[in-house]
Order: sequence, then C-alpha cells, then structure tokens
Amino acid sequence: MNKKICVGILAHVDAGKTTLIESMLYTSGQIRKLGRVDHKDAFLDYDKQERDRGITIYSKEAFFSWKNTDIFVLDTPGHIDFSSEMERTLQVLDLAIVLINGQDGIQSHSETIWKCLAHYQVPTLIFINKMDISYHSKEELMKDIHEKFSENCIDFTQNDLYESLAMINDSLLNEYMNSQSISLSSIQNIVFKRECFPCFFGSALKLEGIENLLDAMGDYTLEKEYGNEFGAKIYKITMDEQGNPLTHIKITSGTLKAKQKLNEDNKVDQIRLYNGKNYTLVNEASAGMICTLKGLENYEVGQGLGIETDSEKPLLNACLNYHLLLPDGFDPIQMKKVCDQLESQDPSLHIEYDTALKKISIQLMGDIQMEVLQKKIEQETGIQVGFSTGNVIFKETIADTVTGVGHFEPLRHYAEVHLKLEPLKRNSGLQFESDVSMDDLSLNWQRLILTHLQEKKHKGVLTGSPITDMKITLIAGKSHLKHTEGGDFRQATYRAVRQGLKKAQSILLEPYYSFTLQLDAHTLSKALYDLETRQAKVSIEDNGDGKVILHGRGPVRYLMNYHKDVIALTRGKGVYSCQLDGYDECKDANSIIESIGYDSEQDFKNPTGSVFCTHGSGFYVPYDEVENYMHIKPKVENTSSYSSSKYNIKEEEVQRVFNMISGQNQNKKKQYQKKKKKEDFSYQRVEIEKKLPECLIVDGYNQIYGWDSLKSYASKDIAYARDELIQLLVNYQGYKNIKLILVFDAYRVKDGSCRNSKYGDTQVIYTNYGQTADSYIEKLVHDLKGKYSLTVASSDALIQNSIMASGAKRMSARELEMRVRNVNKEAFKALKEG
Repeated sequence: MNKKICVGILAHVDAGKTTLIESMLYTSGQIRKLGRVDHKDAFLDYDKQERDRGITIYSKEAFFSWKNTDIFVLDTPGHIDFSSEMERTLQVLDLAIVLINGQDGIQSHSETIWKCLAHYQVPTLIFINKMDISYHSKEELMKDIHEKFSENCIDFTQNDLYESLAMINDSLLNEYMNSQSISLSSIQNIVFKRECFPCFFGSALKLEGIENLLDAMGDYTLEKEYGNEFGAKIYKITMDEQGNPLTHIKITSGTLKAKQKLNEDNKVDQIRLYNGKNYTLVNEASAGMICTLKGLENYEVGQGLGIETDSEKPLLNACLNYHLLLPDGFDPIQMKKVCDQLESQDPSLHIEYDTALKKISIQLMGDIQMEVLQKKIEQETGIQVGFSTGNVIFKETIADTVTGVGHFEPLRHYAEVHLKLEPLKRNSGLQFESDVSMDDLSLNWQRLILTHLQEKKHKGVLTGSPITDMKITLIAGKSHLKHTEGGDFRQATYRAVRQGLKKAQSILLEPYYSFTLQLDAHTLSKALYDLETRQAKVSIEDNGDGKVILHGRGPVRYLMNYHKDVIALTRGKGVYSCQLDGYDECKDANSIIESIGYDSEQDFKNPTGSVFCTHGSGFYVPYDEVENYMHIKPKVENTSSYSSSKYNIKEEEVQRVFNMISGQNQNKKKQYQKKKKKEDFSYQRVEIEKKLPECLIVDGYNQIYGWDSLKSYASKDIAYARDELIQLLVNYQGYKNIKLILVFDAYRVKDGSCRNSKYGDTQVIYTNYGQTADSYIEKLVHDLKGKYSLTVASSDALIQNSIMASGAKRMSARELEMRVRNVNKEAFKALKEG
C-alpha cells in the first residue's frame, strides 16, 4: 500500500504556486497538458474571478501518485487578503512546500506563512522558484533564507550535504563521524521534528527541479500510523451548483464509507475525490486522505468529526470592519441569510447583524477581499452591494491582575462566580482555566462556566471593543441545590468579567502593519517624514545602488491603502508590501476613546453590576459595591500545600450543607458555633492519611511545558527536555525517599523508541498508543487509592478536579519545579558540608 501524505503549497503572491502544482501534475502524468496562469487555463484556477485577477482566491485540491506515495495537494491563496483561507488548511497538512520567488527572495507574506507553520508545527520543504530568470545566486538566496527563516534551512542540492546536516545536532554528528553518511530515517526524523528544512532550486515553468522536489516529498516524510476509529477534521465548506453544502475533510484515523451515519441527523450521501473542478465518487476513504462529503448539514469549518477534536482558534484575523450598503428598499433580513451562508464557508468574515440599526457588518482583510466578496454576492443574488469606509477593529486588555465577581439571584435563581483576570503578553489571545476543587463546585458547573467564558465576545469597558491578551481563571463559584439553572451561571460569569474589567487598568490596542518600502535614495527624506506623521517606526537599509529599503511598523489606521500614496510619492518607482503584525498599544488612546463615546454603565446588554435577592425580590448592585454583598469570601493567597487549601474548602461545604439541613442559613452566629468540632474531625482524618507511604505521580509533558527551565528546550528538542526532567525527578525522589511515577503521552514520542523504565523507586511510563497521560493518571490514582498518600503534579485544572475526587492532592507544575530546585540546593549543600 502506498504512503499517503497531504501537502500544502504556500507562498507570497506571484511566486508561482499554481504553476508549480501544474508542473507536479504534469510530471506525475495526472494531466497531459501544461496550463498557465497568464493563459487562464491553469488546472486549479478554474474560478472566473481567479482567472480574471490571475491570483488564487480559494484553496483547492488535487491528487496524484509519485513512485510509492499518494500525494494530496492543497493549493492555497498567496494574497495577504486571503490569509485566513490559507491558514485553515495548515491544520490538516502532513507537509508544507514554501515557495520562494528567486527574483525577489523572501517577501513580507512569506514571513507570515513561516510563523504560521511554526505555530502549527508543520514539517516544511522550501522550493526556490524562477531560478531561470533570477539574478540572485544560490548563496545570496540561502543567506536571505537563513536570516529570515532559520539557520537549519539546508541546500539539499549541495555536494557536502551530509556535513551540513551533521551540524544540526549531536546525534547526526556522531552518525556522520562513524559512517561518513546520514541515513534516510535520520533525515526523515529531523524533517518531521522541524529541525531541518530541505531547500531545492528550480523553475516550475520549465519543469526544472520538479522531479527532485517530488522525490523529496516522498522520501523525507514519515509514514504515519493511524488508529482504527473514525476521525476527521473539516477545513473547508463550499456549495455545489444546487446550493447544497460540500464538506471538505482530512481523515485523521479509521475509515469512512458512503451512506455511513455520523449522527442521528447526518449521513454521508457521497464521498468525492476532487481533482481541480472534477471529481470521482468512491465508496470508502481511509486515514490520510483528503476528500469531500455531500449530505452533511450544520457543520462548521474547523470542527472535528468522530474522535477528532475541533481546531484551535486561528492566528490570523481580519482587522478592518465594514458596513454592507444595500440598495434602497432591499430587506436586510434577506441579505443576512446570504451572509450567514458566506460565513459558514469563510468563518473569518465574522458577519454581525445589528437588529436596532438593521445594519450588517463584515470583517475583512483588505480591498481585494472586499471586491471578491462584492462580486460573489452579485453572482449569487443578482444584487449589487457596496461597503462603507473601513474602520480598524480595536481591542482591549488590562495592565494589572484583578479579581472580578458576579452574582445572579433574582427570585428562584442563584449563581455566583469569582474570576481572576491576568494580563498576558501581546497577541496571546484569551486563555481560560479552572482552579476550583470539585468539593467547592461540581465539575459540570465548572465546565459550564468555562464554556460561557469561551462562547462570548466579551466587551471591554473603554470602547466596547473585544478583550484579548489575558488569562481568566475560575477561582470560586457557588450554586443552589434547587434554584440554580445553566443560564444563571451565564449571567454571573458575564458580570464577573465586566466587574473585573471595571476594576482593572484597561489598555486600548489597535492593529499594526509591518512593512517594507523600496525607493530611490533622493525620495528618502519625504518618505521618512510621511511615515513619521503616520506614527510608524522605521529602520533604513542602504543597497548601495542608489536605492534604499525601509523596514517599519505602524498602526493600520494610518497605513491603510498606503500603497496608493507610495505611487504618488515615488512617481510609481517605489515597491511597498505589508503584513499584519498583531496588536499593540494605541498611542492616542484618549482621543479614540472620546470619539467612540462608549459608556459601559449604559450598555445594558453587558452589565457590570450584579443582582441579589432580599425579601423575595431581586435588586441591582453597581460594580463598585458588589463585593460587599458576595456570599463567597475572597480567597487568601498562601504558599501552603493543596491539602490545607482542600481542608478549608471542605469545611465551607460541610458548613453549607449543615446549615441547609438545619434551616439556619440566615443565622450567622449559628453557622460558627460548631466549627471547632468540624476542625477536630478533619484534623483526625488528615493524620490517618499521613501514615500511608507517599507517592508522587507526575504528568511529564505538562511539567516540561510548565517549567521555566525546560519549556525553552521543548520547542527545539523535546527528547532533551524529557531526559532532563527524568534526571531532575530521579534526584528529587532519591532525596525525598518517596515513590515517584512519571507518565508521558506516547503520541508525543515521534519515533516510538521510548520504553518504560525504572530508576530505583522512580518509574517512567509511556502510555499506550491512543491513550493520554491524563486518562492513565486517573486510572492509576483509582488503583493506588488507599495504598499511598497520593499527590498528582499537573496544571490541567479539570484533570486536577477529577483526580482529587479520589482523594489525591494536587501540585502545580510551578510548585513542583520550586520543590525540585530547593531539594537540589539542599543536596548540594549537604554534599559540600560533608
């Protein structure tokens, strides 16, 4: 059976992606005639707008076989306006081919692509195209690649290839020293781990270097082992000629058959294998294949099927917001249905309908995407629409850590939520977790609160813009046995976020472009003055040929459509390119806030205060007074172990249950009368547990990515980080004289070479295929309960709660790292004194 790989072709616009795929299909025998973009007969550019504009707008599939490999190719857009379409394909790729224009070298969008590939950890080959017309040498181009991509980009056409590969790591160096060569399996391994990026040169138009690239695609990719249970990931949704949805998927495990039911409402009518605009029907598709399903309804891009999980949130998002302008008399509700269909195909549009103003707003990347969307709406509805002037999308974050509280208690409803809001570094997005014991709040309520945190686009309090770059942690919550419903926690959660934002020092953020401007030296002073007025920071590179290159960064709202000004400024001789470079602090925030005029206290859909109940009726309490009414006392930060913290929570819970049974909920004096008895009982129970031998269970990869001393190694060499952790914990176990079990997810072990091992009373365990460390630890805790005093080292909040239900204590990754460091210091001191 042939090896199956899914390959994505990615590049800056005009680098020759479509031509490269055309050459691959022709060389492999899949097509008999070479098409060309400029002749408007390319195999994959069959959309009318694509042929008219000469660019790829939508990702498309093709497949062919080369030697012993079945290759499924995804052609992606190269224009910056369609970056989100490109990014959606990355999570289904086994291999990426980054195409570099040999005439221009690495361009701005190429660097964006490289960052995305690093984020999604996609193995990557590089093909430098158009070498037949390039005036740059291989050495010049490789220098550019080393500076902007990685030093581990290796020219695989050079004579001393093995010598260059040997410098990547010690293992390869030893192999080369012993045999004067490096095995194919070793090269496959470093490519898979993104420790090496093979580079090839050629001309797609003249079929030069294509066979070498095809050989490399098959030779340097590892053959994956797939599970038996069906799983797949949706990366695109389109419509057929009749308006029926077509769901494009990558099968990640198992097999899928035509007419198979995925759930009660969805059955696969057809399985299609697309090659350009043509397709063939198959009865079955297996893991590793790209295929298209007909018959599915109500699915979304990024959603997982079967055992597959949903995709993570994209890195690249539109930063410009436009209002859709409709012809007079046209009903916006009808257009909203069309827009909803467009958003199902392209989630990055983020289409919103304002019911009060009856306006539709759409988020777009730029002018080209706007024109394409305008044309598409006209083709599908016959209606010519317009767009308002684009406005940048502001965001908000916080400068300090605060606690936000929310309470919702109208008659016969009850929920209280306490959240910790912490600022994160720029462009980190939002993170959510729970740090509450199930003794304090049941797991189902915690999960519901986390769902409510993730489901809503929470508004900031400065301008009503979305919040970002913060970690929101559930630190306390309370429900009522009778009166709490799911919607109550939604209200309490939303209010807790808003109350925390009102207390914090908020910061207004705006999107930034990074840009490159090449122009004649005599126009430099004008360009610098112009960019300075646009709040851009610039560095200058002198080419020495009468031209200079400006590299800079500035706010999008001042650099929108700047390419038009560059034409006038340089009389058409300047070359300007830009890319989104995340969000940063708005320099003139006060004037922006004033012009927007948002009043958080008048935003009744997003209240900052809470609702409490007295004498059978609810009353509203403003945000700055709610903490005086809260039923849960604020948590006091301490450095004690979790067992002490757990004891306090259990005491509160026992007291609450006692009060409810005795009917004395409102009598605070009686609530404290029996506290001493409860303390004595809990103390006795803890003493009994301490007589058991101690056992520490450690989630290995959770620690590696949680320890400051190890996570920097993890992205470069996970095996080194793993060995370092094992050594540190073996030393810790020997000094503390406890039983220690270290558990690693086997799926993270790329070559499958790791085996269970034992070092004294330290066991190192690698889970079986398809089994996570979390599930293994849960079972282990259950099996060892009663035999040991158990502590589990993991920072996964929900897993912490599940294992603590079995009586185990928890230790965070940070706490274990500190303990290990302290033990090492003590051991060193003892040796020194001895």
